[in-house]
Amino acid sequence: MKNSRKKKIVEIYFILYLAALVLLIPGKDNGSSSEHKPEIRQRIFQLPFSLKPEKNALNATVKLDSTGITILAMDSVNTIFYTGQVKNIKFDVSVEDRNSRQVLALDNQSSSDFFRYLSNEATQTLKFVWDPPLYDRKSKTYIVKIKASAISTETDNVGLILEDEVQFSLNLNYITDFNSAILIAADATDNSEIRQENTLTSENRNLILSRSNMFLSPREDIVRSIAYTTWENEISIFGLDPKIDLRKQPLIKIIREPDNRIGGSAKITGFTDAGLLISGDTPGFGSMKVQVSITRHADGKEAMREFRVQPQLIDEPNIETKIYPDIKYKFDPKLPVLSGQKTYASLKTQDGKVYASSETGGEFSIIPSINDTGKVLYFERFVDDKIIGQRVAVNISMYPKPEITRVSETGKNTLRIMTNCYGVHNKRENYIAKINILPGSNAKVREIFGAQKNEDGTFIFKQVFEITPLNSGSDFKFQVQAEAINGQKSDILNYP
Repeated sequence: MKNSRKKKIVEIYFILYLAALVLLIPGKDNGSSSEHKPEIRQRIFQLPFSLKPEKNALNATVKLDSTGITILAMDSVNTIFYTGQVKNIKFDVSVEDRNSRQVLALDNQSSSDFFRYLSNEATQTLKFVWDPPLYDRKSKTYIVKIKASAISTETDNVGLILEDEVQFSLNLNYITDFNSAILIAADATDNSEIRQENTLTSENRNLILSRSNMFLSPREDIVRSIAYTTWENEISIFGLDPKIDLRKQPLIKIIREPDNRIGGSAKITGFTDAGLLISGDTPGFGSMKVQVSITRHADGKEAMREFRVQPQLIDEPNIETKIYPDIKYKFDPKLPVLSGQKTYASLKTQDGKVYASSETGGEFSIIPSINDTGKVLYFERFVDDKIIGQRVAVNISMYPKPEITRVSETGKNTLRIMTNCYGVHNKRENYIAKINILPGSNAKVREIFGAQKNEDGTFIFKQVFEITPLNSGSDFKFQVQAEAINGQKSDILNYP
């Protein structure tokens, strides 16, 4: 009896198993379900709009010696793929120089001497190509940012504007006395298309470099920073992965010249994919040498590189603290060129609005209008958004009124008066238009035109007038007042 029940249970399980297999056999679907299944599959496998770079960095290694420049290795092309059902895709591509903080914007129709790109909507790709700028003969790092916008054609989101953004780095590394048969020197092969044999991909880079000489390459061999402020430098490491291949923490040695009294410090502040970041306090004077040493975990091989931190003293700015309308004034902030730091200067109004500025810390000019008369501007200098030095008030004043500066007798009943007039009016020199003779005077006036003089750069217009009696039989006396073309008047001169 027990065997019979057990046999029936086994048969029931076997029948259920066969039924499950039959349901899994593909066949023709009927009804409305067949209409929706392709759509469901499409929604399941449809990828959203996104950008994906093939590489996170393009690296170029250049050897510099007495024979000139030799390109040892160069990865010149990066392909950015994009996914999603979209149309009318537009790209915004920019390249930022990490040293100078300057940003270059690119477009599809034009290119610079060193950077360009080409998009292909059919293959849903964008190819970015660079030719490393070698004119500076120093290591550089660039950040490439690619922003994309497109219109969705997907059923549920038709017409919706989609956006995405990616970035990657360009690393130009100079080395000296480097000798390795492993790294491949760049040849004359056309690099407008990606060729696997001519590029070092992220997968084989560490494999190749781990068998080659190991070396360090600082972004700046001489870091120039304002005394007592914070400096920063980036060290690229070739021959190992700094995140996993270091046997011990990198060592830093500081050598201060002329001695330790100059101050200054250095420490590791972080790691990047291909190196490490070092920063510290800038010495007050002299020079500070920073030596960085690393040890490779695989074989204990060591490498060392040094760079200098050079403090920069700031001169007093060359500016006018009292200025006048309609005159062009130059403001020279006297800011030095600093390594990896943004310098700029600005003139701001009392409510903090920028009146004029220099984005690079160089000279800039302003021409105040007559409506600015009476305003006070404030001149400020900045390094990385931190104010440097004193805040200086700049007053926009009305021109001084005309002056009768001198009276001299040139003969009997003959006087000459000298006048000064200041500034400009309607974009012309502001000069004395007339000498007003007040009631009760016995005088007549004429201008000595050959005695006119305009002092260059001062906007002071000098004139000479001769005064003689109007009636020779009366006492020679007068009251006169000089009037400029802008309507300003001098003090009254009484004679005798």
